[in-house]
Amino acid sequence: MRIKTLAVLVNYGDEQLDYLDQVVKSLKNFKKYKVTVIVNSNIPINNDLIDFVNIFKLDDYQLLPLTCRTTIWNNKNGYDLFIYGENDHLFKEIHLDKHLEYSNILPDSRITGLIQYEEAGNSTYYPGYHGYFEWNYKSVEVYDGKKFAHFNNVHQATFILTKNQLDRVISKFDFKVLVNENTLKSEILRKIRKLLGLKVDRINKYSVKCKVNTDVFLYGGMKKMICISEFEDNLIHHLPNLYIDGKKGRNKLRATENQMNKALKKLHSL
Repeated sequence: MRIKTLAVLVNYGDEQLDYLDQVVKSLKNFKKYKVTVIVNSNIPINNDLIDFVNIFKLDDYQLLPLTCRTTIWNNKNGYDLFIYGENDHLFKEIHLDKHLEYSNILPDSRITGLIQYEEAGNSTYYPGYHGYFEWNYKSVEVYDGKKFAHFNNVHQATFILTKNQLDRVISKFDFKVLVNENTLKSEILRKIRKLLGLKVDRINKYSVKCKVNTDVFLYGGMKKMICISEFEDNLIHHLPNLYIDGKKGRNKLRATENQMNKALKKLHSL
């Protein structure tokens, strides 16, 4: 029996509808998962593969991605697996396969995650690997013969949650509202710092849009781990490839394939 899966995607405007079409087509072609696709958008969308489009009129469209968490919350009892994504991140069936596989071997205090990548020719770049963001070289853990490590930029513009993981996150904070770090008690911040290997002053570093997914990994009570033994299976393509050359005003926030490979080699040696 195919696993009942809900994918809620956010779309703003018509600039990236071609990417949205690619993402939806990929989701609908999954063999082991019966995927219902809901898109929360500010404009109507004509795509027969989308099961439902919610149209929102908001004063602040930075909050449009947050509506996806409310949609997931409203449907939390109807599915076994839940996906959130921006309209330009390409989910593959192996992402779900590996999430379920890893969830079966990781402790409840851990959750598997993805690393964003972009392409230019035959080269791969990692837009999340910049500034002070880095692998935690003290975080390597082994489960069922596979190595996992924590990358302290938890943003991936997406998340995948099992029903149990969703319930755990919901028990930690109001899923329909962005976490306000300024209201968190100091002991909670200390626990988060210890879990993620972060300095407290670096916890509050994500934009409103990014927090739709980073809240899950920061405040959901589960440390985000990347399986470095099967690294290629845990990459998600940011289809526009905007950050490589800083297109459309984006800064060149990226690491080269060489930089990532050096980091992975060091992690594997630990």
